[in-house]
Amino acid sequence: MDKKWFATKELLGVAGLPTSRQGLNKRANENGWEKRRRKGVQGKGVEYAIWSLPDSVQRSLMMEESPTPEYITSAETELLPTWIQVYHQLTGRERTLLINYILHEGALAMLARLDSSLPASDTQGVGQNSR
Repeated sequence: MDKKWFATKELLGVAGLPTSRQGLNKRANENGWEKRRRKGVQGKGVEYAIWSLPDSVQRSLMMEESPTPEYITSAETELLPTWIQVYHQLTGRERTLLINYILHEGALAMLARLDSSLPASDTQGVGQNSR
């Protein structure tokens, strides 16, 4: 990842961070995040150093900044921003629960729970970790 500094607006809601500028700035001050004034911006615009942010925020930002693998088709690429937006709207607890469920049961098992028209036999054993 090349980007080392992130503006307040780029961090809103990321990995459970507050969704308002005031809330984010308060959290940054309480936790002592390294900051600097944004260049070329009038007013109180600041940006925060990635190394001073919580680990979960750093991981999320690295995922967003990483290039999309070439094997993803254009249809999948069009949906990726939607999935990222959905992810950022979840609370930290919701994210953890959802990710743990998908890792443990598999994505198809989750889809079967959401859509009762999917046959359960189609999801048995698919995506489950070998034990």
